[in-house]
Amino acid sequence: MKKNIISFMLITAAMSAYGGNMDAGLWTAQDSTITFLSSKINKQLNSITEQSSFTANKSQLDAEGNFTMNIDLSSVKTNIDLRDQRLKDWVFETGQFANAEISGKVEMSAINKLQEGEAISLQQPLLINIHGKKINFNANLSIQRNMNNKITVSTRTPVILDIKQMGMTEGVARMVEVMGLSSIVEQVPVSFDGIFTRNS
Repeated sequence: MKKNIISFMLITAAMSAYGGNMDAGLWTAQDSTITFLSSKINKQLNSITEQSSFTANKSQLDAEGNFTMNIDLSSVKTNIDLRDQRLKDWVFETGQFANAEISGKVEMSAINKLQEGEAISLQQPLLINIHGKKINFNANLSIQRNMNNKITVSTRTPVILDIKQMGMTEGVARMVEVMGLSSIVEQVPVSFDGIFTRNS
């Protein structure tokens, strides 16, 4: 009987110690959906908004809440090959700035408490390193636990990035000229949707 009590106490202690780190492990996402809207004004002053995307990206979130995302800017897709190339060459200048990197520190306790099917909203401070510029911004995120080892992360509202802040005005001006436009709106709404899988 005494042996059984001691065994139970040891198991309980082990579970208690593990309980604080039940969700330890690296969460990763590959090629999530990243879209952005670009609005252009033609010579007749009509506004046209189009959606484009980046198809190659990878993200990770560790047990301490360190988040990183790497976006391959050469994976931009507008459904027009020539425009894709102009964006790479003139706006993103992928020969010099191949990737955009996003990083932040996430409060993991709220995520770890989620049961399957539950969701939370977070106002998450993030930093983007793009085109040689570092820009702080906040993302309004929804996080849902699909199952024990899978969560869906998405933007509840688009993040607004500014062409001027990213140092891309010259490239965009060149796009305006060759496309015969009046202007391209400098504010760019960006949305994210991805499924993270935990690697134990």
